[in-house]
Amino acid sequence: MITRVRRKIAEKIWDGRTPDEVLSKRFKIFVLIAIFLIVISKPLYASGVTFPNFELIIVTLVVVGSFSLYCGPTKFWRRVTRYFGVVVLAAIFIIDIALWGFHSIYLFTWTGFLIIWIWAMRNKLSTFDKFKKLLWRTTLTAAAAIIIFDIYTGIIGWSLLGGAGLLTAFLGQIPFTLYHLCSLIFVPPLVWLGKAVVRVKVPVLAPVAAKRRVGVRGYT
Repeated sequence: MITRVRRKIAEKIWDGRTPDEVLSKRFKIFVLIAIFLIVISKPLYASGVTFPNFELIIVTLVVVGSFSLYCGPTKFWRRVTRYFGVVVLAAIFIIDIALWGFHSIYLFTWTGFLIIWIWAMRNKLSTFDKFKKLLWRTTLTAAAAIIIFDIYTGIIGWSLLGGAGLLTAFLGQIPFTLYHLCSLIFVPPLVWLGKAVVRVKVPVLAPVAAKRRVGVRGYT
């Protein structure tokens, strides 16, 4: 009985009446998981679980931003997928202020996240493409995004705010960027998850040879 109830709940969450409904529902789950991963990244760092610059925010923004996601015809979900970066930025803003208060460098980090999201959207990748292609494009984009983000925040931003001279900021940023690139380890499972949600069973009409009826002496 319990197994049957669990199966019905799983079917209600994961499946639907039509392939279109199933696909849009699974993309919604994918987007919600991405939001959760980004939101949980800050508390994990604050609690000491992850070290500085080893985070889920940039790679998740890149992977979700790179994919063309269809979450159904409703205006709400169209806006969530279209303005995903803004939604995430609002969550990061609240968490940063709640945990550490306001700091001037946040003006660079917040806008940096938004720039990365807009840039990733230019990929316009389809989750129906081959896994290797998706992994290659998203990993390359994420690596470039991390380097650009670190230059924008850690070198340009920090030096403009008077935290250090440009050369000092550059030299100090090198080791941080090197292990910031370790965050790329999160790209493969995120891409795999994106591929998993599109595995939807679609009914296909198969051609069937019609039986040929042979007439005999004017009769059929």
